[in-house]
Amino acid sequence: MFDRTVREMGQRLQKVRAQVQMMTALDWGMAELEKTYAESPAGVKAVVACRAGCDHCCSVPVDVQAHEVFFAADHIQRHFSPEALEQVLDRLGVHRRRISSLAKGARAHSRQPCALLEGGSCSIYAGRPEACRCHHSSNAAVCAAHQSDRSIDITKVFIPALRARLFAVRMGLDEAIETVGYDDRSYDFGSALHEALTNSLCLVGWMRRQPAFPDSCLASPPDLAG
Repeated sequence: MFDRTVREMGQRLQKVRAQVQMMTALDWGMAELEKTYAESPAGVKAVVACRAGCDHCCSVPVDVQAHEVFFAADHIQRHFSPEALEQVLDRLGVHRRRISSLAKGARAHSRQPCALLEGGSCSIYAGRPEACRCHHSSNAAVCAAHQSDRSIDITKVFIPALRARLFAVRMGLDEAIETVGYDDRSYDFGSALHEALTNSLCLVGWMRRQPAFPDSCLASPPDLAG
């Protein structure tokens, strides 16, 4: 699955000459993740406890690559009203300031509802990042407990058979994008999404194989004091 994804995504990326073509390629990649889940054995999917309105996993930091941010930004720009866009920008701005104020290393342990949550549901579900598409649990109660107590081992409710299938496709998508020279740095999703929605030059630069976002948006920003 990994090799096939790298090959097929790579072929699409080689034909990209414009932003709209890139979004089409990314749409194929995200659809492959959904297809992989849908085609997983019924017995494996039957174990999944995740349901609409279950948002326990939506309060942890999300590390993404630039292509995931631009895919989400494109979804928002196409589907959100001006009023809804303004509201989400306000929430993303609050998130970004909070993350930037954390001590070095504290982000990984922080817990705060995602700025894109509305009524316990993801407001950009069709545009959500790869990590969100690949996360599934067999016990929502353990997820709820982990949300307030990080000492609880959340990995014990992961579903190995499903996780392996989805991660093969996820890693294949990332590998294909990195291979053709696009920025492969790890970003904080909310911070980078705020930048993408407020600075159109980010996408222009990324398409030219430049770093997509400033270092302040990285999942692990460099120690400027050093």
